[in-house]
Amino acid sequence: MTATLSVTVLTSSAETDGARVIERLLRDPDGLRITAIVPRRGQPQQSPRSQVSLLPTTERLVRLGEGCACCTVRGDLMSKIEQIVDEQSADHIVIQAAPSSDLVTIAKTFTVANAAGSMLSEVARIESMVAVVDARRLLATLQTTSARSLIARIELANVIVIVGVGELTPASAERVQAVLEALNPAARIARGDNEHFAISSLRSEHPFDLKTAQRGPAQLERARSTSDLIVPFVYHDRRPFHPTRLHTLLTEPLDGVLRVQGTFWVASRPSHAGILDVAGGSRSTASGGMWWASVPPEQRPSSEAFQDYIDAIWHPAFGDRHQELTIIGLDIDEDDLQSRLDQCLLTDEELAKPEHWPELPHPFSWPKESA
Repeated sequence: MTATLSVTVLTSSAETDGARVIERLLRDPDGLRITAIVPRRGQPQQSPRSQVSLLPTTERLVRLGEGCACCTVRGDLMSKIEQIVDEQSADHIVIQAAPSSDLVTIAKTFTVANAAGSMLSEVARIESMVAVVDARRLLATLQTTSARSLIARIELANVIVIVGVGELTPASAERVQAVLEALNPAARIARGDNEHFAISSLRSEHPFDLKTAQRGPAQLERARSTSDLIVPFVYHDRRPFHPTRLHTLLTEPLDGVLRVQGTFWVASRPSHAGILDVAGGSRSTASGGMWWASVPPEQRPSSEAFQDYIDAIWHPAFGDRHQELTIIGLDIDEDDLQSRLDQCLLTDEELAKPEHWPELPHPFSWPKESA
């Protein structure tokens, strides 16, 4: 039976020269026969060593399965990897993902069954999902709306390669390291500027697993232990936010804030739980469904676990409605941010007039229907 091939996926932003990183990596193949699947456009320009072959590809998306089990995968990668396996032409595969590539789609390509019922993971598996990060641009990019795609790559990876560290001051390099550790405390961080940069440099103690990678953003307890520069905390309150004041805050600079995720509610739509997702300079909100307090008791689950949850969280005035935001920042003033959020809550006077809440302006795009 053919042994399962290990695969390394490298991804970088358009501003980071991912092709140059690939070239450097392929100059030291660790004695392995390596096939690098690279975008047809922007492929490495230098000829690799004899034990390394380049296989250009053009992204081709296909849908496998039916109904809710339907999933989009990379058909081009699937066919090329199957070809490599059939020909037994490589000991290791490197995939250079274009900046625009969806990494989750690439990962699912290995775990979704084809029409014959077989999965690519039976013959090849992703060992390392590698995010290449330019240390010189990281902190500035995190303050822009481009931060979301960058943070998504960092959070999904199990290996992070930093390039350009040598051009930073020690203090700046420390801040970059702290940010990466906070955003993904489980990832292995390697220096791409090191003289010896080979496949072995990109191996992680824990092979890549998509379900593990998608469980959520940085963990607060782990982030707290990485650096004194990182400030993690949870904002919690039972009172509703004033919709206009909260919306205004989300359009203002939040210096140093790396990540905010959690549940909130606004007085203008008290039936709906809001979902807040802040990734650096990128902010988004959405409806996360209905609060149980707005669902008739006879339509709620009857399980013991659900009742225990309700008993633990229920408020006599607000039911299960609450604000709970997980926040991770770089050298931020926690007290100041706490105060800014508190100022978005309803005042005592506003709180005493719930009949006027639905009349408040609702600057959010959700829910589509009026509550």
